[in-house]
Amino acid sequence: MMNALTLLQAILRITVVLSGIGLSDAADPSLMIKLLQAAHAAEQTTSLGDRKAFIIQLRDEPLATYEGHVPGLEATSVRVSPHNRRQGKLDVHSQASRRYLDYLEQRHQAFLRTLQQQLPRVQVFRHYHIVLNGFAALVPASDIPALVRHPEVKALLPVVEYELVAEPTAPPVLDVSNDLMGVPLVWEMLSGRENAGRGVKIGILDTGVDFSNPMFHDADLLPPPGFPRGDLALATNKVIVAKVIRSIFDETDTRLDPGHRTAQDLVGHGSHVASCAAGATVRLEGIPGARPVVMSGVAPKAYIGSYRIFAPRAFTDNIVAAIEEAVQDGMDILNMSFGPRTPPTGDPALNAQVIAVNTATQAGVLSVIAAGNKGLSPPFNSAGGTVGGAAESSEALTVGASTNLHVSDGIERVTLQLEEDDSVISGVRGANGAAPFPPEIAGPLVDVDLLDGEASGLLCDPLPAGSLPGAIALVQRGQCTFQTKVTNAAQAGAIAAVIYNSPEGGDQFFRMDLQGAPLPAFSIARSEGLRLKARLAGARERSPMARVRLEAPRTFPDVPNLLASFSSRGPSNDYQIKPDLVTVGTGSYAAVQDDDPRGENRFPTSPPGIGQSTMYDPSGFAFSQGTSFSAPRAAGAAALLRQLHPDWTPAEIKSALVTTAARPPEIAALGVMDRGAGLLNLPAAARVQTIALPSSLSFGRQFVTGSAVFERAFRLTNHSAAPTEYRLRVVLTSGAQLVRARTSVTELRLLPGESATVTVTLAVESPVPLGMTDAEGYVFISDGDRTIPGEIAVPLWIRLVRFQ
Repeated sequence: MMNALTLLQAILRITVVLSGIGLSDAADPSLMIKLLQAAHAAEQTTSLGDRKAFIIQLRDEPLATYEGHVPGLEATSVRVSPHNRRQGKLDVHSQASRRYLDYLEQRHQAFLRTLQQQLPRVQVFRHYHIVLNGFAALVPASDIPALVRHPEVKALLPVVEYELVAEPTAPPVLDVSNDLMGVPLVWEMLSGRENAGRGVKIGILDTGVDFSNPMFHDADLLPPPGFPRGDLALATNKVIVAKVIRSIFDETDTRLDPGHRTAQDLVGHGSHVASCAAGATVRLEGIPGARPVVMSGVAPKAYIGSYRIFAPRAFTDNIVAAIEEAVQDGMDILNMSFGPRTPPTGDPALNAQVIAVNTATQAGVLSVIAAGNKGLSPPFNSAGGTVGGAAESSEALTVGASTNLHVSDGIERVTLQLEEDDSVISGVRGANGAAPFPPEIAGPLVDVDLLDGEASGLLCDPLPAGSLPGAIALVQRGQCTFQTKVTNAAQAGAIAAVIYNSPEGGDQFFRMDLQGAPLPAFSIARSEGLRLKARLAGARERSPMARVRLEAPRTFPDVPNLLASFSSRGPSNDYQIKPDLVTVGTGSYAAVQDDDPRGENRFPTSPPGIGQSTMYDPSGFAFSQGTSFSAPRAAGAAALLRQLHPDWTPAEIKSALVTTAARPPEIAALGVMDRGAGLLNLPAAARVQTIALPSSLSFGRQFVTGSAVFERAFRLTNHSAAPTEYRLRVVLTSGAQLVRARTSVTELRLLPGESATVTVTLAVESPVPLGMTDAEGYVFISDGDRTIPGEIAVPLWIRLVRFQ
């Protein structure tokens, strides 16, 4: 209950944000809490004109968590009604589910009739029934108090914008990362790579996929009954769902080109993510500009469901809709490699995406979330961590990034060679041009300096039309933009441009922003340009032919298994251990879009820069890095465990991955808020048959003035076919001078299928210093390698706070 001072502060806070609050409201503390939450949500949410976007959460439970409180309607939650399960997940088409969905829709319509009568300016766009019960709506600020007072309204949840979590630079390779993760060992447990992931469905909520990429085709697969779904012209036998789900902000933005309304990946990020998780096995030999390797995703035979939510932007409303759609489509695993642009709400329980992710877990669907790329500081959430959004979900598997065996310098190279000349000049492709870079360009090389009079080959002014017919123009850098130079070359009839550095730039590397210029173009060092000029000066009668070819990216050795500096850290807003684990993310060589270097910005009528950063390569494959690509590797690993154990729940799959994580010397000294339980160790996760739930113990933030005792518990289950004896020990890796830890048992015996609860006690027995002190460690469990390879470890953490 609120005391008088707290209530007064709440009233003052609400009246600052909302109008229409009466003194009678203060007599109802529960209503005041709702109004205070609504005021906080109104501060955080996104506005459209004079209206604020909310998800209106209603009181009835959604389908996935309904436990039977309505007379005549049986429970649909698989927790209380295990029979309402199909293929290990919530059966959304059962009779009980259909009846309850009909009930919810009737309640929705009744609510909307009341809303139309009482608050006609509230505009509802989307209904949610499965992972959240409510609507996406635009609400005038003056209507918020009346809406909150409606007895059917549980809460108003903010709608915020999200961003992808890929870094702009470029390291490692998929063909190497699978080996580093131990993936081939698990493939063999599943009868080889040709069977790994078969039958499992991975939903990718992202920018879509490039359906023409060979990693999204597999002649050996047949779509399951009822598939494909969505855009049947794009879907393949591998990508069995091709849907675009847009936000109310994009649906109502008249400036956006209709070309954004597609399930096709216009960016490249979603293609990269999907291919890391479940890309088909491909041989890239012979593809111009590609590395000559054989590679695949972690679960190469899994199906992919593509849900394009960045179309071009993503907000809470369409993300929740996509989660609901994916659950309805029967996805087993969901991957989300994005996070909020702005700091999240202080309470994850009021984050609609977190609610949807947690509810999807109860429906039998595990969500794998990228931790984010915000590194160690500055703090992004109220607890001092840099994770946010769905990465804070207690039910999700939140994944940080570790380093790989290789790095790439990220330079997108081409080569130029003149006829009758053995020397090869290396150049750097320009970015953001309007023309895709072809595998090979052939034409006479012409020095613009011989045509533009006193301008020194700068090409800042137009040349006569037809003065560069079919030529590759040699141009000097300086005095005007690259876009101007390349456009002038195109207008003169050139087919490409090579731009050598200025006297000031010398031989320094530079990459050009072509800003939509119409020709393929690349840059070279000044010394190489001057050498070409000298050659052309001696061949005035006939310009020599030049050939420009794409060059495969270069790689260099790197130290593996280090924590990537950009990987976001915990704790979450509600003081949980996050991330849960880390895996390869300092780049990956995988699929990207190959149709337009400008990505979403290819549409001239749309506002510039409204889309996501482009991931393009003419070969269809490129390097990148970020927790965006750690998460789908973990999603692929989860899919393999799902294939091995189709009867396991999402929480059990998560536990197998978390508790078997490795802590090699490279990261052993780091804390659980840096790298979670450790490095994903797929071979160990595939062998473990004993599960601890929950998979980590977060004791949260605790205020202490003297001695204190705190308890948390986990449940240990023997999934093997044999009786097993376990040994338990707890070890504190920090804070042992202040806290003593013990388990309720040090030995126990479990029959096949039997479970036991283990209580972990942390006793504060020494004076805690002023300020904050963290203590952490692990409960180690072993059984002589019967059901556990070596040991499993349940991480634990507590933050002690003392003011005086």
